[in-house]
Amino acid sequence: MKKNANEKVTMLQYRIKRYHAMGNGTMCQLLSGKLQKLLLQQRLAL
Repeated sequence: MKKNANEKVTMLQYRIKRYHAMGNGTMCQLLSGKLQKLLLQQRLAL
């Protein structure tokens, strides 16, 4: 479970960087929100 969550975090971080590089701020913000939500869930699960 933890490995899967870490993979999701890594993938979201990668996608955020790619959209940022392309200049797509809207998708960047959307994915950043999802990343923050996922990180919060991980912290609460500990």
